[in-house]
Amino acid sequence: MVMKRWCFFMRFALFAVIMALVANCPYMAQAAEEGDYDVIVVGAGTGGVAAAVQAGRLGARVALFEETNVLGGQMVASAVSTMDDMYGVRWGIYGEFLDAILKHYASLGKSVGTCYWTPITVAFEPTVADYVLAQMIKDVRDGKTTRDGKPGRLDVFFRAKVQKVLKSSDGKSVTGIVADVNGKKVVCNSKILIDATEYGDLLPLAGAGYRVGRNVVDGEFSKLDEDARVQDITWVAVIKYYPGGVPDELKVKTPPPGYDDMRETFKSYVARDGFTFKKYPLKFPVDLPTHHAYRGLPDSSAPGNADASSPFSWLLLTKTEVNWANDYPGKAGYKGKSGLPVAYLEDPTFRKQADAKAMLVTIGFIYYLQNELGCDWSVASDIFESDETYQGLKDYVPLEYASIVRHFPPRPYVRESRRLIGVKTLTSRELRENSESYIRNEGRELRNSVAVGRYVLDLHGADETEQFEAEFGETKESIAKNKPLGPFQVPFEIFIPQRLDGFLVAEKNLSMSRLASGALRLQPITMLTGQAVGTIAALAVKEGVQPRNVSVLKVQRLLLESGDRLALCVYKDVPSDHPFWAAVQLATVRGWMEPKSLPTFAAQRVDNYNDMLQASKKGRTKGIFGVDEPLSWKVANGMISDILDDLGSQRKVVLHSGMSDEPIPRGKFILALSEALYPSEAPKPITTDKEKIAWAYRKLSPFLKDPCGDPTGAITRGEALEIAMRALTGW
Repeated sequence: MVMKRWCFFMRFALFAVIMALVANCPYMAQAAEEGDYDVIVVGAGTGGVAAAVQAGRLGARVALFEETNVLGGQMVASAVSTMDDMYGVRWGIYGEFLDAILKHYASLGKSVGTCYWTPITVAFEPTVADYVLAQMIKDVRDGKTTRDGKPGRLDVFFRAKVQKVLKSSDGKSVTGIVADVNGKKVVCNSKILIDATEYGDLLPLAGAGYRVGRNVVDGEFSKLDEDARVQDITWVAVIKYYPGGVPDELKVKTPPPGYDDMRETFKSYVARDGFTFKKYPLKFPVDLPTHHAYRGLPDSSAPGNADASSPFSWLLLTKTEVNWANDYPGKAGYKGKSGLPVAYLEDPTFRKQADAKAMLVTIGFIYYLQNELGCDWSVASDIFESDETYQGLKDYVPLEYASIVRHFPPRPYVRESRRLIGVKTLTSRELRENSESYIRNEGRELRNSVAVGRYVLDLHGADETEQFEAEFGETKESIAKNKPLGPFQVPFEIFIPQRLDGFLVAEKNLSMSRLASGALRLQPITMLTGQAVGTIAALAVKEGVQPRNVSVLKVQRLLLESGDRLALCVYKDVPSDHPFWAAVQLATVRGWMEPKSLPTFAAQRVDNYNDMLQASKKGRTKGIFGVDEPLSWKVANGMISDILDDLGSQRKVVLHSGMSDEPIPRGKFILALSEALYPSEAPKPITTDKEKIAWAYRKLSPFLKDPCGDPTGAITRGEALEIAMRALTGW
């Protein structure tokens, strides 16, 4: 027993050392008066870090600017570290991140399945996420994860606020930023600027058209309807159990202003004699163990292990988040209506005042726990510690709470931001229709998919019909009517401004309706869309084109090579480690080849875990592609025709024996593909078949894994797609 305790404390000591390293980031750049970068990312949240890391991995020179002194945005700086991935979406850069989280806690002998009343979830302490993200940046700088294996350029600037966005003389393209970095003016030039801020703060600075609430701000004639609303905010707190009693400096001894009204809300959510969670729908108020298991976290500071597997194990949880009964303005609304006025995003003074009120609500909830429910819980002193958090709001928050607030995360949880007006605006109806793929044994894949997410239309306040954009036909009833039933795809076009060049968006700032944003605002999908926009930016720089003109096909292949997933359909015979997995994903998304059979159930519903589990056990959530089966003449004919259609070609292909189900010889397929892709270079008709095939092999040799393969033998469906993918992307 002594040895076990010693091992635990040694691990915890190592953990403290790691956190100290994060606080003194070796990758943090020294502010220079001027700098030149290929890609500048502003906002080091989930989307911003993912974009910066991905662009750096692909060879771009990247700068990452962050207002706070931590990485991770809503996941760290706002302490929302219980993952809303609906038991899935664990691929791409988000999957990498989770693998590192799991490895860390496994080394401590601790579970991450501590939230949402089930052990199959993922939660972690914000400091651990900060460290993992820092390590991902360091790996780029060290060349461990770059595509060419060389050290990458990825500089990070903390406590940095952008003051101005620089533009070309004609105003049509963004060329850089002017920022204040720790009190020093810094001018940085960029080829691509990415707005990954939590509020979409660069959109007005860049002069890009955007939406805020139900308003459209696009040009000098735009006028804000100040009665329009956005979602509630929450100042989350990480709290933990103090077995020897709450230290005096962490006790909330007097209720904050407005506590009587807060108390009624708190009582409606949690009470000492409340209900224990058994199944949905929840019965309110809940009891304390149920509350703590909702946002439960692993606790590196405590011995032993706990998870969210049962009401008994909930009693063992010693760390959780306050992120349920403390929304602001919450049930009471603001001046008679739910949500916050759009002034929260547009007016810095109003924003600060609202943040302070949100902070006081959370202080009030901690007072409620300690003084009315008799709990020995308070803010965790081992996660955040900074006087800056209180200093920023000292004009609105009484001094007596300073010792509590210094352990709060540095910013509130902001659910809604300004949203770009892009080449396309994604709506909730489109999410629903896309998510219905394979429910009726049919697929509705998006050809330009660059990410796959899974979540519901989750709005906290401002959900009345009058607060939605009428142009998209969305109403309060649409929240249920358009709820995604399974995974959905995110199209390339919603990252691209209508007119402005040199500029992209990430995080919650994508071109989407208010209601659609409710499904794309959480940590997993913002990391995946961040990875997508980082790929778009890096490819645009490499090829010397504007983001709107990059090859979406190349973006997709780079994402797939990074372990991402872009198709809704998954196949039993094509696991992610299959050599032709990427090619099959592309073929599915872009419609190059029909699978042998489709799933008969949504690829994992988001609203019924039990049904999802049973369908998965019966194999109904996966199709069969036939990846290793021989390619027939008939399928080859259709495949090449579909590829030409995808390229916008008007040419038609009719292969010899084109309708036959017999296998097509490898050489004949390579010849047919070469003639389709390079028609002006094809040999003249008098050339013999042997000479034609030799020409085709030479033409496609850079893209053939076996340039000397037997031309008379059969070729598999997967290999044929792999050759086509390589030829179309150029590597």
